[in-house]
Amino acid sequence: MKLPEFLFLIINPLMRILLCSPLHRIMSDSLMLITFTGRKSGKSFTTPVRYIENDGSVRCFTSSQNQWWRNLRGGAEVVLRINGQDTRYNAITLETNPEETRKWLSYYLQKYPEDAVYHDIRLNKDKSLVEKDFELALGKAIVVEATPV
Repeated sequence: MKLPEFLFLIINPLMRILLCSPLHRIMSDSLMLITFTGRKSGKSFTTPVRYIENDGSVRCFTSSQNQWWRNLRGGAEVVLRINGQDTRYNAITLETNPEETRKWLSYYLQKYPEDAVYHDIRLNKDKSLVEKDFELALGKAIVVEATPV
């Protein structure tokens, strides 16, 4: 079930509080905080996102319709709070690499099929992705890849 966008105005601040608290373990295995600097404003922003780790890199996913990832175009230093620990990373967006987007979005949705709805992808009865939906989603999906500094 896809939550209405307005609920994230409530959920995101609560997730930030939870992930910074001693109770972070409740959600830390799949949610992290990404802190980045706005390119125009110079302000620091923190947002909770679902993530995957693979081969020393951390990846998260969003839609091109969201704005926050644009601050990472061309690369940017970020702080990721994973499992209660803040670590500096270099982050890049993979919006110009469709093969990598396909590979990592597929991997991510195999791990978290319930998130397919946030990419407008329906699931078949066997929980596999509806291929037509997946192909359309690839045009809107943004992969953020972070490697430790």
